[in-house]
Amino acid sequence: MKLYLASIFFIASFFLGNGQTIAEHYQTKDFDVAIFPKEYKLHGFEKRFTPTIEEVLQAENALKMQLKGMKVSVLYEKPIIHKNLKNYRRQYFGIFGENGERILFINAFWDDDFSYWLDNEVSVDDGGSYFWNIKYDIKKNSFKDFMVNGIT
Repeated sequence: MKLYLASIFFIASFFLGNGQTIAEHYQTKDFDVAIFPKEYKLHGFEKRFTPTIEEVLQAENALKMQLKGMKVSVLYEKPIIHKNLKNYRRQYFGIFGENGERILFINAFWDDDFSYWLDNEVSVDDGGSYFWNIKYDIKKNSFKDFMVNGIT
């Protein structure tokens, strides 16, 4: 009887997702990211794909090389993003552009208080450069729509 109850508990835990995350967690010495599957419902983006690790690595390399030169209009620019890139966790979502191009929507945040970051998009109001996002065109190896959150 105990084995039967233990089996039911194990099966129920598996199907209820106990302890499982939605995103794939990928971490190196240089970055800590969550890669969300196409099934995750990202507000405002209907057509989705699941980014590959290779695409994420390409985007991370481009961030290191190109972020410093990007201009963004914010009133509150500390911390300086490109100098503190390692301190940001990032969430990767695959979206399709207007012409079908594969784009990575990268959502970045500094704070470690977001325990749900592997399950849901981190979204806050204000926060300055502790919170930002950007779109990366994989084929063109270029960024657009760099947005830093409002002032703290």
